[in-house]
Amino acid sequence: MDLFLMSPPGRSWALRGRANFRSREAAPADARGARREWLTLARHIEARGGTVVALPSPSDVLTGMPYSAECGQVVAREGQAPLFLLPRMMSAHRFAERDHWAPLARRMGMEVVEPGPGVWEAHGDVATFDGVTLLFWGGRTTWEGLEAAARHFPGEVLRLQVREPAFHGNMAVLPLPAVDRLLVCPDVMAPESVALLEQRFGENRLVRVTEADIRRYATNGLPLGRDLLAPTVMPPHVVDLVQGLGMRVVPMPMPELTEKGGGSSRCLVSRASVDAGRIQLPAEYRLDAVAKDIEADGG
Repeated sequence: MDLFLMSPPGRSWALRGRANFRSREAAPADARGARREWLTLARHIEARGGTVVALPSPSDVLTGMPYSAECGQVVAREGQAPLFLLPRMMSAHRFAERDHWAPLARRMGMEVVEPGPGVWEAHGDVATFDGVTLLFWGGRTTWEGLEAAARHFPGEVLRLQVREPAFHGNMAVLPLPAVDRLLVCPDVMAPESVALLEQRFGENRLVRVTEADIRRYATNGLPLGRDLLAPTVMPPHVVDLVQGLGMRVVPMPMPELTEKGGGSSRCLVSRASVDAGRIQLPAEYRLDAVAKDIEADGG
């Protein structure tokens, strides 16, 4: 099962933390527009075979919940229930989110795990490519936080360092497994981390973009097979580059969630491949059930 944990914006969703280069200077957000954008993305995911489990925010205060790449990390285990590694967030206004994701993970049949000390922002700093887990630190996640989480990941792990404006690893590296390439921004990575990627995967599998490109979310599209659900702010030359690799870029207009909120399609999901027989899907959190509430108020 290709599982996507998501959380729709609430009716009074607003920008609160303003902790990234987009949201710091953004105009007030339109909650209804954000809800429509979120639902469109979720529908696109399910149309391509993904399974969305959507947790509505229980509080208007928890405005960061739609960016559920930081809700936690699902780690599949052979013959066992998946682990759900809780995050340790940098921003105080997001601390309480885990108190709502953890019960849902348990209800779904996962084993909930505290990763340990340090800041660790979960799925936003995790990627996989060619059977290797990529763990990132240096934006918001700290080295201590990475190491505490790393022991829960089986198999080969690469530790990679990023820097601002890439506040998460998902702004520095985008795996495109359908075309056997990694979209990489060396400008926001430590040189030794770029060298690690070259050594492990081969320089010819790395496709480079610039810092200016990632400020327009070049690495923050969501790949689903050969489709890349990408924000419309992605630079045209990057769209051409990705399509030249054999992908199809599907434009996702998200003026509220991306252009104001600062998180793109990849930031709005925590994605995992899990054994469907090890997971329960609560009916009230399936997309069709949650969508009714969004559609009822025109949002």
